[in-house]
Amino acid sequence: MKCFHLSQYKFYAPNYKELKFFLISDIHFSPKVTAITLDAIIRQAQTQQPNYILIAGDLVDSLDNISSATDLKRLTAWLEQLGKVAPVLIALGNHDFYRANPQYHNVFSRHRHWYAEDNPTYVQALNDTPNVQLLDNQAFEDHAVYIFGFTQSPEYFQFDRDEKSTTFFKPGGEDRDIMLSDIDALNQKLISKLPKHKAKIAIIHSPVYLSDSEVGSRFNEFDFLVSGHMHNGVVPPVLNEAWPSDRGIMAPGKKFFPRGSRARIKSINDRLITLGAVSTIQNSAKPLTFLNGAYPVSIATLELSHRETLARKPDVRHKYIKF
Repeated sequence: MKCFHLSQYKFYAPNYKELKFFLISDIHFSPKVTAITLDAIIRQAQTQQPNYILIAGDLVDSLDNISSATDLKRLTAWLEQLGKVAPVLIALGNHDFYRANPQYHNVFSRHRHWYAEDNPTYVQALNDTPNVQLLDNQAFEDHAVYIFGFTQSPEYFQFDRDEKSTTFFKPGGEDRDIMLSDIDALNQKLISKLPKHKAKIAIIHSPVYLSDSEVGSRFNEFDFLVSGHMHNGVVPPVLNEAWPSDRGIMAPGKKFFPRGSRARIKSINDRLITLGAVSTIQNSAKPLTFLNGAYPVSIATLELSHRETLARKPDVRHKYIKF
């Protein structure tokens, strides 16, 4: 489907400079992500004229897709064009440290599809790209914003679990206690005593435990949390508009009807924005990738405004745009 699903969020923020953020997630860069789609994202970013561009993880489908210098250059060349629009700030997702497991053969395999790998070449290539910064448990700060990128560890996504216990119907899941441990291991200056006069956003790839009171309390000083990972619950167009719940049909980990899959901003107290995916059906989901043609490319904007009519309730709109 060659169109965008654009979500627009406008909040009253009288204590900050008026700002606009362009938000995307789960690009799952691979040969299946065409130049048409990538160029259309750049044009839409130019149209929106944001002050900052945030990418909430899963920039690549796996490290295998950037193994060659040619593929990595294709990715960084696109990011460089995006960086000409506004500063690009990227958080890591689970696919950003995935490498294909040669022992995995199909969805019923007891071997995991992936193993985790640190890839300094990938990290360095991103940070060497003009006006692009990877926030791997790091913060970006300027005169107007404080943006922190939190990295959920491979252990959080249970890369340390016993493969013998893994099946198609019990693939494992994310671990709340490990997320708390990851947060507590941070330099606490990254998430506390933050500048009061600047807009504060944390980019956290998976939102699964962000509604948990103990996890959420660790990010109390942030105005907004921006996540992806859930792929909008793989809810197709039309049903997406008719279904008011935040549940999806399926989420990572093969869980059905998961909560928190879709952003449902209703009040000024809602601060978690869960983005849909650029690639709803990623290349690693073969042979189901043909279904990707049925889904739009999800993008969003977040605006901080001094308009007093937004003081009681944020303005939230959704629309489809052809490209």
